[in-house]
Amino acid sequence: MSADDPDLRPRVLIGIAGGSGSGKSWLAHWIMETFRERATLVCHDWYYKHNADLPAEEAAKLNFDHPSALESSLLSRHLDCLLAGEAVDAPVYDYATHARLPQTRRVEPRPLLVLDGILILSEKSLRDRLTLSVFIDVPDDIRLSRRVRRDCKERRVDLEETLRLYEDFVRPMHRRYVAPSARHATWIWSQLEDKRFPDLLARDLEHRLGTAPAPAPR
Repeated sequence: MSADDPDLRPRVLIGIAGGSGSGKSWLAHWIMETFRERATLVCHDWYYKHNADLPAEEAAKLNFDHPSALESSLLSRHLDCLLAGEAVDAPVYDYATHARLPQTRRVEPRPLLVLDGILILSEKSLRDRLTLSVFIDVPDDIRLSRRVRRDCKERRVDLEETLRLYEDFVRPMHRRYVAPSARHATWIWSQLEDKRFPDLLARDLEHRLGTAPAPAPR
C-alpha cells in the first residue's frame, strides 16, 4: 500500500478507552466486524515493555496499569506510519512470561483505524493523533467481575492473583490516570444504560469516512 495514494490512506483514527473490564475490546471488535475490510485494529497493550529478564519477585511487582509500563513512543511512531498509508510490524506480548515475543504482527493501513487501550486518553502523544474517541463508563464491580473471568480464561491468572493486582494496581491507577482521562473523550458511553450507542457511533463513523479528507503524513 502506497502512502502516495490518498484513497488508501486512513481517514479516521478512533480511540476506545475506559477502565479494565469496561468493554473496550468488545466495542473495538464490534467496529471491526461492522466495517470489515475498511478497518484495522491496534491495541495499546501490544506495546508493553519487555520484562522477561526480571526475577519472579520483581515481575510480581510490575504495574501494568501505569503509563510507564507501555512503550507509547513506539505506538505513536506506528500510528504515524499507518496514517501515512504504511504497514507496520507491531510487537506481540506474552502476559505469562512478561516478554515480547520474537514474532511480530503485521498491521495494514485501512480507512478506519481503531485504537484500543485503558491509557490512550491519558497519553497526550496518543490522544493528539485521534480523530475522535469514546470512553466507556462501567461501574467498578461490573468491571472487576469481567476482569476475573477474562484473566482466568485468557491469561491463565488465578482469582487470588487477579484480586491482588486489582487492589494493588488496577484500582489506584484507574483513579489516578484512567478515570480522569474521560474528560478528553469525544463521547462518554454509559454502557449498561445506553444500548443504542454502538449503532449511533457506526453512523457517525460512516459519515466521517465518507466526508473526511485523508490526513497528511506527519
